[in-house]
Amino acid sequence: MQPSVEPAPQLTPTRLLALLDKAKAFPLLKRHHPDVVDDVDFVAYGNKPSISDFNDFEIRLEEAYRFNKEDTLVFRASLKNKTLQPITYRPGSLAVRIGNRVYHQSVSDASGIIPANAETTVYFAITGTPDGGRNEISVKNNFTVLLERLPPEPSARSKAK
Repeated sequence: MQPSVEPAPQLTPTRLLALLDKAKAFPLLKRHHPDVVDDVDFVAYGNKPSISDFNDFEIRLEEAYRFNKEDTLVFRASLKNKTLQPITYRPGSLAVRIGNRVYHQSVSDASGIIPANAETTVYFAITGTPDGGRNEISVKNNFTVLLERLPPEPSARSKAK
């Protein structure tokens, strides 16, 4: 008999967005309303961020928050474009890899564009596991952030041909 897996909590889109907002406001909440975030595990990577380098862009993981009751991790990452052209990606494709497992986002706050030679910040959350169980993932893991890059738009010159 297989041991039963505790199911991940069913969170509404509104609740997931509220967790993103709570992560964004974490420093203020910690200072002025510590009881609101006393059950949140938090890691700031500071001078030792996890960096995923994809040659012409990189993803730098800056902060991770674990909301245990909701079995949800919220990440803040910076996307840096190293080229002179904007890079587009699918905002709903953000994910993290831990070892050989990939966990796809449950919600994100991401524009879908990394401006030319610039950085942009994204927030995204991971809830549960791909098979519907609780993930119980610690913020102390080594995370690799992934996203699905979209093909570049054809230039005006190549459209005219």
